[in-house]
Amino acid sequence: MRRLPSVLATALAAISLLPSPALAQPTRSEETAQVTAKAIKGQATMYELQSGGGNCSYPSPPAGNLYVALSPGEYAAAAACGGYLDVTGPKGTVRVKVVDQCPECAAGHIDLSRTAFARVADPVKGLVGVTYRPVANPRVGSPLSFRVKEGSSQWWLALLVVDHGNPLTSVEVKSAGGAWRKLARADYNYWIAESGAGQGPFTVRVTDTRGHQVTAKGIRLTPAAVQRTTTKMY
Repeated sequence: MRRLPSVLATALAAISLLPSPALAQPTRSEETAQVTAKAIKGQATMYELQSGGGNCSYPSPPAGNLYVALSPGEYAAAAACGGYLDVTGPKGTVRVKVVDQCPECAAGHIDLSRTAFARVADPVKGLVGVTYRPVANPRVGSPLSFRVKEGSSQWWLALLVVDHGNPLTSVEVKSAGGAWRKLARADYNYWIAESGAGQGPFTVRVTDTRGHQVTAKGIRLTPAAVQRTTTKMY
């Protein structure tokens, strides 16, 4: 993985970010949200993930390799993970998923995948002026998936949520007959129960920055396996 978690990244307000590029066209409500979202003028460079899905810990890059890394302030200790941005440059606009942190980037400097950079500018340039804005309620195309981190047990649980669309504000779990337990987000984007949550299976409640909240049942304590569900955030 190209980037390591930054312990210096301060937890700023969660940023509503990005939708996916080659997916269906935005609905009218999505277009309205994009118009009202604040556009940021900045600059873009390009890079490639060496392995995995970046600082956000996703198992693999998004389909089409359309992704972006943000400065520590905009990454906000993983609060931006899983959101989408529309990025516009000299050649056009591309939609990218936030999967990574760019420790050396200043605010307003984004690091695009090579594929995404080529959509907005000539790759020969290497550095180009862009504008970008968060996208609300992107069409992800897949229901929620969950991954239990290696080393998890009934005494310590780390849970990754995949394909939620908007950035997340809260993840809670409970075992059968138990109470809801709120998890704490690590800066590598796993949600942690330091004292564990039992042996499972778990019911997981997920809330995003747009106020959507859903519940997924039957998540097993099975480390390293991606568990797909039929539950969508919206």
